[in-house]
Amino acid sequence: MNSPSLWKSTAFRRVGFALTFYSFCSWMLVAALPLFVAQRFGTGPELVGSLAMRLAPRILFAPVAAELIRRAGPRTPVCAGLVATALCLVAVVTVAHVATLQMIVLTIGLADTIIVPGLLALRAAVVPAGRNMEANTTFQTIDRLAKIFGPPTAGFLMIVVTPALTFPTLAAGHLLAAITLFTSVATPGQTRPEPQTANRAGLFREAMAMMKENPTLWVLVLPALGYMISLGALQPFLVWLNHDQFGLGISMWTVLLAAQGAGAVLGALVSNRLARTLVDERQLLNAYLVASLLEGITTLALVFVPTHALATVLLIVGGIPEMVAFAAYFTLIQQRLSLERQAVFYALSLPLMDLFMVAGVLTGMLHSAGWMTLRQFWFLTSAAAILPVLPFLALKAAPQNDVRGPKSPL
Repeated sequence: MNSPSLWKSTAFRRVGFALTFYSFCSWMLVAALPLFVAQRFGTGPELVGSLAMRLAPRILFAPVAAELIRRAGPRTPVCAGLVATALCLVAVVTVAHVATLQMIVLTIGLADTIIVPGLLALRAAVVPAGRNMEANTTFQTIDRLAKIFGPPTAGFLMIVVTPALTFPTLAAGHLLAAITLFTSVATPGQTRPEPQTANRAGLFREAMAMMKENPTLWVLVLPALGYMISLGALQPFLVWLNHDQFGLGISMWTVLLAAQGAGAVLGALVSNRLARTLVDERQLLNAYLVASLLEGITTLALVFVPTHALATVLLIVGGIPEMVAFAAYFTLIQQRLSLERQAVFYALSLPLMDLFMVAGVLTGMLHSAGWMTLRQFWFLTSAAAILPVLPFLALKAAPQNDVRGPKSPL
């Protein structure tokens, strides 16, 4: 018997629409910001610094944001963060100095520190019981559709129209997301976790207890950290690949971003089919590891392609296993942890992920400063995504007689 559509749930629909507005505008900003920096200040350290500035606050202030979300519930802080981001985006077009721009980007990063975990909490609260894989695939599909259409739209507006209209448009999208969430009716007991007194030490102790009780989390987190290094390096890499290796205008790099999103939409079809067959933890974990490895190998191969068209195809192919890995990751977390423990897990794992992503962005300095060729730089960062997966796959392939107890991660 077919289950009713997820979109028939009012709570799911509200969060889905808000996520659509936010994801589309966020991916537009991912493309628009480097284009704006390149047009006004160049593609050197200024570009790398601006990308890193948006991520840095999420590393430093994530525990504070987590405590705010736990006390106030996620909806109000997320709405406030969306409004703050909108105000910053209106101010971007007035800047004349790179330092001023980076302060604005830093403020947007502070708002992201609240918005990202808050939306994850809202997502988890509206997922119907037993439909985790399907719901997570839906949410990831929204994000990847935004990745397909957002960057090219931003490129078109930045090049054909003007930044003076592009950034206010992004601001309006963030305001729409805030209005959608703020006017929704909260479901009692879902969107407001019980207030607790928490601090860094308390969160860390609770997280360590979770990891000890659920060794599977290590299998999820360690490959994900390597993936984040590669993902952080991917943005400047695609800019340089497009410009230096293919000799194309900077706006064409948005096509490469969109290609990865297109692959993820195809991956959503695969994930939906897998959702019907991957029902136990071991199957989901195997799918996560294999998909992570395939995604890492396809992105590594980018450095060998001779044309923009082939790079586009390869990014589409790589986006398919990326989507499967994402859906399996969030499904396993939701299966293993309660909503309250998910909040703790994200409070510490998200800043850690962001730290590794910033590390990936900053490795771009190795190329921009002339210390590494583009190929050497990409080999280094791609290895970070591939190598952490291999030990777990080797353990999976080994005889399982000694690792079948409840504590076994595989």
